[in-house]
Amino acid sequence: MQWLKAFFGGKPAPGAAYVSRRVTHKHPLVIQNPKIGFLNLIGTQALPLVDEDITALKPLFSGCLESAGDLPVCDVLMIYATIRPDGLIQNASQSLRELIYKSHAPIVVVATENSAQSYIAAGKRPGAGKANLVMTMKRNGLIFPNFFKELFGMMYRGVSMPMAWVKLAPQIPGKEHDNVPGTICAMEVTHVIFKSVVDSAR
Repeated sequence: MQWLKAFFGGKPAPGAAYVSRRVTHKHPLVIQNPKIGFLNLIGTQALPLVDEDITALKPLFSGCLESAGDLPVCDVLMIYATIRPDGLIQNASQSLRELIYKSHAPIVVVATENSAQSYIAAGKRPGAGKANLVMTMKRNGLIFPNFFKELFGMMYRGVSMPMAWVKLAPQIPGKEHDNVPGTICAMEVTHVIFKSVVDSAR
């Protein structure tokens, strides 16, 4: 698992509407009652993976949006897509960056396996979307949904996404992790935490 702040090279993509100030460790982006969206651009072949992830993650969020075409506007976007070596997404007219921008999601996870080459090409295609972008190369079965269930759970406990990521997958050069999915993570928004207003009011 690799964690890269500038995976695609060059300057970060311009900030989207949801980021109106500089996000830091001391002043994280706090998302109240976050919603999660599942965008399936593959079809029936990806349904077992979508169902697997919804079962694990839906209980953590105040709302859950599922779509096979229309782009969900949400806080966490899970994308199930085949990305070609040239960076184009099969069954989609928009680039990865455009999907990120139009979803307004500060956290985006490509939840299906694609090559690093495809992700690099996709990231260089036009679009102003910026997010904490996780790109999956190996799901490793149930390790994938379990990892994100634990990650998002830590974010509700006040641990920002990059800090939670490091706790679950320490960034030690050359160290292999057997209990995490194979991913590349570009922390472009950086420190994001979740807050449940319902829980805090109890």
